[in-house]
Amino acid sequence: MNSFSSPDAVDILNQLQACVFVTAPNLEILYCNTAAEELISLSSRQIIGMNLNEILLDGDLNPDTLCDVLESANVYFQKQARVLLNSREWVLADFEVTRHHTPDEEHYIIECHVTARQHYLNLESSEYSQHLAANALIRGLGHEIKNPLGGLRGAAQLLALELEQEHLQEYTNVIIKEADRLSALVDRMMAPNRTGDLSMTNLYEPLEKAVQLVEIEAEGNITIDRNYDPSIPEFMLFSDAIQQAFLNLLQNASQAIEGDGLIEIQTRVVRHMLLGDKQHPLVARIRIIDSGPGVPEHIVPRLFMPLVSGRANGTGLGLGVAQSIVQQHQGAIEYRQDKPRTTFSIYLPILFAENP
Repeated sequence: MNSFSSPDAVDILNQLQACVFVTAPNLEILYCNTAAEELISLSSRQIIGMNLNEILLDGDLNPDTLCDVLESANVYFQKQARVLLNSREWVLADFEVTRHHTPDEEHYIIECHVTARQHYLNLESSEYSQHLAANALIRGLGHEIKNPLGGLRGAAQLLALELEQEHLQEYTNVIIKEADRLSALVDRMMAPNRTGDLSMTNLYEPLEKAVQLVEIEAEGNITIDRNYDPSIPEFMLFSDAIQQAFLNLLQNASQAIEGDGLIEIQTRVVRHMLLGDKQHPLVARIRIIDSGPGVPEHIVPRLFMPLVSGRANGTGLGLGVAQSIVQQHQGAIEYRQDKPRTTFSIYLPILFAENP
């Protein structure tokens, strides 16, 4: 592996947009470049030592067939192969595999040029439809609840003015307080509908505002590590709304960590990504990674549904609101658990004024 691990070779390979893996003949991964890390959503330390079969789970490229072909040939090509990655994401890619051998060792060099990606959440059409239906139901209920709540609160205020005994006024105060609490809850459920103006925005403005709020709330118990891509351009965003989505995810991450912990925020540009039925040439990916225990398994299938929470005192609105806001940007949210790391990834199409 000396020829692939020298500083000069590593630097060159990390500059490539193509994903590069180097494996042993048994397909154990010995090296991967930065683009490959981005594709698999794991660090090189996690990837090295895995077998290629653990990365490419299903699809047109069969690792076993690959080995059979390379026993009698030095090069293997496959164009437009549709492959399911271990991240549960489908990609369409061109593969070129070269057998590299020296007197002392033999390797396979695998180059992968991704031409399209499809987020796995969008493949679950029934789940996506259920989420939209649940949101529509909650919005309808919200409108129906707000009016009688206002009347209830007003009646309690008028009743309080007629009561002479203070201990009776405590009951009206409870009615008013609970009416305000329910009204605030309904407002939170209705929040995704009030997105504000769509405008060219620097992604890091709403993101940093959300980060600063969480840092204040954490009171120094949480370390937030920023791993930002400075090349992401300004693009069309509902700035206040997307700040709320970031804040909800960051607060979830902070609350999931018991005691001291780490939250990493990673931003990258993903090229040629398919979200829903539309392919976007550029997509901003924002990853929020925490060291907490993750989401209880029984909740995962309903994770983004409104009013579903893994915490006893949780309202279950944070993720549902974040998902609705991201969907209004034509984007998607992904949850992934790789213990001891929990990752929420937001995908936002980079759209400009002429093509929002």
